[in-house]
Amino acid sequence: MRRFFSFVALSLALLPMTGVARTIGDLFASEPGNIFPLLTRTNRLDMIDYFNSGQQVAVPNNLAGESRLLEMDSVYLKVQTSGNREVEMRLRTAGKDTVITVIETVMTPVPDSRLTQWNSHWQRYTSDRLFSMPGIDDFIVRKMPFELRADLGDEMIFPLIRLTFKGDEHDTIEATHGLEQFLAPDVYKCFASYLKPSISYRFNGLKIKPVKK
Repeated sequence: MRRFFSFVALSLALLPMTGVARTIGDLFASEPGNIFPLLTRTNRLDMIDYFNSGQQVAVPNNLAGESRLLEMDSVYLKVQTSGNREVEMRLRTAGKDTVITVIETVMTPVPDSRLTQWNSHWQRYTSDRLFSMPGIDDFIVRKMPFELRADLGDEMIFPLIRLTFKGDEHDTIEATHGLEQFLAPDVYKCFASYLKPSISYRFNGLKIKPVKK
């Protein structure tokens, strides 16, 4: 019987946007596999069914591992797709556009994220003007001495930046750096007072812009 309801839910999820109120669960079910290659549509519908019945049940994925739907409401969800990867999705409206903002985070073991944006048909917005991924330099305050800045560049071979949605309505994005986890404690201590702990971003139409402080 649950398979029947899953089939009905998937059919509704694939209907065109016009005249149908889409939820983040609908879009999760209809995602074509660019973001959730390890999860079949049936897997995802099962996860939604379990979650809506008050359960967080792990379902098998295509790598013989387990995936779990951790949070979901009408506009936001969070999925642990494997032991070292999480995906967050936020549905919003920007003018006449429906936008799905997706944050994928991999534990390397220091978390590292990427952000992409899609329309309701899962076609990607590719303009770099919509969001600029922060780098380590964005966390450095202006008073850091030039020599120390150069030392940090030598220590940090590549940036590890985590993004996550924040706020009761998940309408803020917080970026944090992984320097404290990546560097040895005595090395990190040299830089800590010159680093912002986080950077916040808010939606502005199709764009995602840093909050000025």
